[in-house]
Amino acid sequence: MSLTSAFISHQIWLQRTASHEANLVEPFMKQMRDEIRASVLSFGDDSRTAARLNKMLREIEDVLYGITGAWDDKLIEDMKDLAKYEAGWTTRTLTANVDASFTTPSPEQVWSAIKFQPLALDNRPVDFIKLLDNWSDVEVSRLVTGVKSGFVQGLTTRDIVKQVVGSGGLADVSERNAKAVVKTAINHVSTVAKDATYAKNSDVVEGYELVVTLDSRTSAICRGWPQGKVYRLTDDYQPKPPFHVACRTTTAPVISSDFDFLDAGAKRAARGADGGTQVDANTSYYDFLKQQPAWFVDEALGPIRGKIFRNSGMTPEEFRAASVDGFGRPLTLKEMAEMDNKVADYLAKIDYKTN
Repeated sequence: MSLTSAFISHQIWLQRTASHEANLVEPFMKQMRDEIRASVLSFGDDSRTAARLNKMLREIEDVLYGITGAWDDKLIEDMKDLAKYEAGWTTRTLTANVDASFTTPSPEQVWSAIKFQPLALDNRPVDFIKLLDNWSDVEVSRLVTGVKSGFVQGLTTRDIVKQVVGSGGLADVSERNAKAVVKTAINHVSTVAKDATYAKNSDVVEGYELVVTLDSRTSAICRGWPQGKVYRLTDDYQPKPPFHVACRTTTAPVISSDFDFLDAGAKRAARGADGGTQVDANTSYYDFLKQQPAWFVDEALGPIRGKIFRNSGMTPEEFRAASVDGFGRPLTLKEMAEMDNKVADYLAKIDYKTN
């Protein structure tokens, strides 16, 4: 397996690991549901005073913080283990594919970098530790406020339980958010661990490329990154995933031409209209999309952008360039029309208003 193929295949493993780790929140969420259910039902529907309600809400809040704190502690330990593994895996994979000697950064160096380096989620800097801590604050507040709201509205205790912890209730929202946080954290940990290894071996690794997942679920943000562009370790601008919550984009190292390495015929996985397949590792997202039927394109881009992509006469690269600004941020249809005449002409032809 070539170097690039190894890193792309590893990202598939990492996504599976993220799904497994995300599912580990379920027992903690069950505890939270059980505690809320027991507290609300034991409160009863009679003698509802503000003093009793406030006392119960404080008790629920304390218990929920205890549960989320235990989950947060476990998650941090798992992330430390993953950070150590990712740095070691990166070194081993480079050693197996490049004729050079490599050094693994220490676990302490990697974890320090993970904590120090902010995430850039939807172009907003987010502190890694605060990402984890804020989930507890937001979701405990959501659930406690949900209980309080039910009592204020005069709902029965059974209706409050259903609204907060029943199927489709607020606790389901909290669980989905927790799983998204886990997937985001894992991508950040993996990216920084690899980045620290690249930096430790900068005499051999001169930079990295962004590798975007090829399927219909790829976000507008990640679709816009150019394939094959090299970001050097000395560049001032070095975009790093995750770029949004639950981002699946990864990096692959770029080796200095002074060294021999295996990368001929590199392949990567893609999932198009006909299911899973292997494509050239340098295939861009929009080159991949060009090979898909109209319904798949519309599912990925939306019907109007899908029609522009298919019918405006733009190349895949022209469409990519017209879809994002200089920082990779997705543009609106109006902004796309202002940037590219082909988009404007096609929208005028179908009499589509962008404002």
